[in-house]
Amino acid sequence: MVKFAKWAGYALGLFMVVMGLMKIFGDVPIFTILENNLDTKYGLKLSWIDPQFKYFTAVLEIISGALLLLGQRFKGGALAVMVIGGAIMTHLFVIGIYTPTSAAADAPLSPGLFITACISFLVALLVTAGSRAKNA
Repeated sequence: MVKFAKWAGYALGLFMVVMGLMKIFGDVPIFTILENNLDTKYGLKLSWIDPQFKYFTAVLEIISGALLLLGQRFKGGALAVMVIGGAIMTHLFVIGIYTPTSAAADAPLSPGLFITACISFLVALLVTAGSRAKNA
């Protein structure tokens, strides 16, 4: 378990850094969808979600990834669990499981982003638990 936590921690760390950088430098429509759904479903007009909240989550993902890549698996894994857990909750309660595959207006819907979040959440849990087992 400890060896898995080590290598999975590095893979998860790289994944988290890439996801954070995509939010900063890429075209990520999910935060616009989140903002629009909060307005239409709940009447919440939160104009700061895109870009401020997008950048905030990007920074948390990069910090988590950096911690994991530097061998701080418990801290990085725990932060990854929190960030990815928040993403899963957002999918379940606000934006839905099926989301657009791109920023195009006619983009097809896919559960790919939700499935990716669920798998990375499980990996983050295993990395965090594996690093705790080593230290216990």
